[in-house]
Amino acid sequence: MRRSRIAAPAALLALLACARVAPLTTRSERTLAAEVQAPGLLFEVLYTKQDEGEVARIQRGLLAIGPRLSRWGNFRSGVYIRIYPDHESLEEAVDRRGYPWLRAWAFGDQVLLQSPRSWGAANDGEVDELLLHELTHSLMYQLIQPESSRWPPEEPPLWFREGMASVTADQGHRRLSPEELAHWLAAHPGADVLNPSAELYRTEKDAVYGAAHRAFDLLVRLHGDEKVRAVLHGMSAGANFADAFRAGTGESLGEFEEQAVRSGFALSAAPHGAGGP
Repeated sequence: MRRSRIAAPAALLALLACARVAPLTTRSERTLAAEVQAPGLLFEVLYTKQDEGEVARIQRGLLAIGPRLSRWGNFRSGVYIRIYPDHESLEEAVDRRGYPWLRAWAFGDQVLLQSPRSWGAANDGEVDELLLHELTHSLMYQLIQPESSRWPPEEPPLWFREGMASVTADQGHRRLSPEELAHWLAAHPGADVLNPSAELYRTEKDAVYGAAHRAFDLLVRLHGDEKVRAVLHGMSAGANFADAFRAGTGESLGEFEEQAVRSGFALSAAPHGAGGP
């Protein structure tokens, strides 16, 4: 993906020319477009006629969630939002089968979104929440991309990617509690819920996303947003994730993962403060 910096509206056409193309439909329908722009944000919503009624609330949602995304940094380039008319066309676009719970998929330069029209009475809050989750992924991918190369050395582990998106979108109410996760882990000894296999991810979504949310929330509680940003910066400088994690947080990735699960995602930070008479 060639990078196009967010600058002025004139940059939009150059941005659109370089993004990957995933067809919205197999039918010969015209693809329509709507631009959303604010300071530091540039989105292009692509859709077909049947989803024209969804565009206004998606545009409003994109503007509403922008400030919350800035928690981690700024977009380096614009992002497409491609609205697919139904679940089948989304699975076709992302080349994933048997994921009935999937509603979107994100890359650094685009979000592939199943039309909220097909979700079944989705309210604006649900749409905003999913957009915030997916665009956190896009922002993360942009932030870890090295200046000197097309791709980072590797992706962060799934718990970090999904946990970052889930925590940013404040989706804890949708995730298993630490107690529920403890019961799940006891019933599935040996399952690596933080670094799951593709099959575990597909079939045990609640446990995987629950563990990701709790692990990332723990990371933020222990180290704060600044050190998470330091991990992302380390990857953009060319480090692999484990090295960037150690440099950014001061602890081993493996030890953090092991202790997070063993403690039920309830590790305590070292105490701070000062003494007195």
